[in-house]
Amino acid sequence: MAKDPAFLFYPGDYLRDTQCLSQNTQVAYDRIMCEHMRNICITQDQLNFFTKRLSEDEKSELLMILIKKDCGYQIEWVAESILKRKDYSDSRRKNRTSKSNNIYKSYDEHMVNENENENKEENKNKKRVVKKIFISPTFEEFKEYCKQEGYLGIAERAFKGYDVADWHDAKGAKIINWKQKLQNGWFKSENLSPELKKQSDQPKIAYPKSLSKEDLF
Repeated sequence: MAKDPAFLFYPGDYLRDTQCLSQNTQVAYDRIMCEHMRNICITQDQLNFFTKRLSEDEKSELLMILIKKDCGYQIEWVAESILKRKDYSDSRRKNRTSKSNNIYKSYDEHMVNENENENKEENKNKKRVVKKIFISPTFEEFKEYCKQEGYLGIAERAFKGYDVADWHDAKGAKIINWKQKLQNGWFKSENLSPELKKQSDQPKIAYPKSLSKEDLF
């Protein structure tokens, strides 16, 4: 029996996996995705073939996304989509061989359930994309924000630290809101710009309250 020539493609899952990949790594990812149509699991030999032109860092990027199974490696959402499509196609074939008075009823019910599942999956992916996508600031944006808040002195040091770590914090968590991270971790009194710190260190002068006529006479 011929294999199903298609599977459901979910842009949200694809962008989640590939948005931070280098160009070469993304090409290898796309080739593995296509290979899944023939093999639901990618063997070690196949993985070596797809990654033979990648650097060690690029291979590490790819392995962080692939799921290790007993049978080999998978792009999880692609494998799940292919299996769902296969089950759907098998169900349609069985429906065609059923009695004519049951064909349309079972087929319609299956299509309704499939559409509901797809809509739920799409909504889930849209929510996940909103939460996951992060656009790192340019140094000028980062520096300007620090300047506005009075902490220009830490701008370069903080930016380099986050940029080198691919915008992950000290605990390895992906940074979602870099302004909030600055507010909570860097914007402290000891990091104030010198001129603002000097102003904050000056003693406050207590002026006497205005005198009434009774006080004067």
